[in-house]
Amino acid sequence: MSRFSMRKTLTGVAIAALATSGLLINTGAAHADTAHPKTSTVTSNQVTITKSVVGDGEVAPGGKLTVRTTVSANGHPDFFVNKFVDRFPAGYTYIKDSASIDSWHFLGLTQKTEKVSPTVDNAARTVTIPDAGWNVSITGSKTVTFEVSYLVPDNAQPGTYVELPSSIGISLWGTDQNISGVYAKIRAKNPGEAAASGSADLGFGSSDGEGGTGSAGSSILDNPAGFISDIISGVLANGS
Repeated sequence: MSRFSMRKTLTGVAIAALATSGLLINTGAAHADTAHPKTSTVTSNQVTITKSVVGDGEVAPGGKLTVRTTVSANGHPDFFVNKFVDRFPAGYTYIKDSASIDSWHFLGLTQKTEKVSPTVDNAARTVTIPDAGWNVSITGSKTVTFEVSYLVPDNAQPGTYVELPSSIGISLWGTDQNISGVYAKIRAKNPGEAAASGSADLGFGSSDGEGGTGSAGSSILDNPAGFISDIISGVLANGS
């Protein structure tokens, strides 16, 4: 095949792939079941806690499910978050290096996000970030946000819901505050997801290549146009 013919063929492939690249993205219906909300909020003792499923609240078997919990203050005095305990469903797996905390840092006087190393108890199905004393205050709008991701098992049944409860320890409170009523809906895999695979170490199904090593599957989901362009560039370079 001549280089011109190769270019023409590859261009056609690229255009067709880009035209259907939406198939690689979540095309499921909106998470609209009011009996299974993707967000829950509790307010008590001048503190508001909100937990939610990141995104549209739907995830396919083998995909990544990310949850986010934010603690903010509605009044004085200042509070300190001492502990986050996130609970995940049976069969789900914590994705390596996915846990992070966004909090106020007195050194530098700024909010910033950093990775954290949780204690993962697979028997109890908990991910725990222990006593760290993150400041929560109405002064300066200081908040604390804990985010963590899980790998959904391949045998998760589309059309079902999973609940994602947690508890938060806060200074000046006698007991931890529980938050529940947060759900993710399992949807069917789309063609792009069905063609790829991953693990809790690689974090396939995420939009950010969790685990630091990435995968072909996550590269396609992140940037289908760029992924195809890279392939074409490599083929042309090898054929020149």
